[in-house]
Amino acid sequence: MEFTIDLPADLFDSEYTRDAFCERLRELGILELVRVKRMHEHEAAAMLGIARWELVERMKAAGIEPTESTFDALKTRLDGAISRRNAGIKPVSED
Repeated sequence: MEFTIDLPADLFDSEYTRDAFCERLRELGILELVRVKRMHEHEAAAMLGIARWELVERMKAAGIEPTESTFDALKTRLDGAISRRNAGIKPVSED
């Protein structure tokens, strides 16, 4: 899919090229598709031609929570709930 954006040519020069701008837009678009769950993280990494750890860093920089961070947080909460239950402590409401 291709998009066209009408911008003045004088916004770009040798320090910040049109190609650099287009590549950044492409990256941000792919990251947005990951954020809204339209694309899997492994697909995004492949499309961007980067390693998984690089994708995770870019996701974090864009304010997108990587899957493993979400799972780690859930596991921590579940482990805590199980420990409290086994210790006979009543659950705490998260309202």
